[in-house]
Amino acid sequence: MNEKDKDIIRKVALLYNKYGIKSVTMDDIAHEIGISKKTLYEHFSDKLHLVNAVVEQEIIFNDLRLRQQTDGLHNAVQEMFKIFHFHLQMLQEYNPSLEFDLKKYYPEIYIKLKRIKREKIRENTMKNLKKGKQEGFYRKELNEEIITKLTVLRIESMSESDLFSQEELYSHEFSKEMFMYHLHGILSPKGIEYLNNNHEQLNLTK
Repeated sequence: MNEKDKDIIRKVALLYNKYGIKSVTMDDIAHEIGISKKTLYEHFSDKLHLVNAVVEQEIIFNDLRLRQQTDGLHNAVQEMFKIFHFHLQMLQEYNPSLEFDLKKYYPEIYIKLKRIKREKIRENTMKNLKKGKQEGFYRKELNEEIITKLTVLRIESMSESDLFSQEELYSHEFSKEMFMYHLHGILSPKGIEYLNNNHEQLNLTK
């Protein structure tokens, strides 16, 4: 992918995030980013091609952002807090209409996105659990395979339930309680002590 493609994708991603996918036409895109419709089609053959490219680049971009925040951290607990704060940042940027439009109008892309998200959650959770066990911050007897699957299940199933409103589900308070619920379920006595001694440094209230 060349730099012009990436530039178009970045600008289109902003439009989709602001207005949703369905309502933004190829004519709108050409007009908003200041190129001819013909030029747009030279880069992306149709809207399906463009939507797919935007989703793929967002996956790559968000994965890079997460790695930049967690690379080089000293222990698994610090890493978990960085992931939590990254999750909060993602919630602030999240537009529910994007997921709705993908699910309804681009189901194949939605399924692919869901599969990739699942794998990223599984990979990051498993890696963190193994690291925490080796460091002694997590319970040595915990089954990382089961905990990883439970984490994926919890994240995927929350949006399907009507127990919480959308406002509650995407609130800081909800995220914090779910995070601490998970953390206290995996911490060892050493991990609990570290958490209590470094509460301000870890910055839960950020």
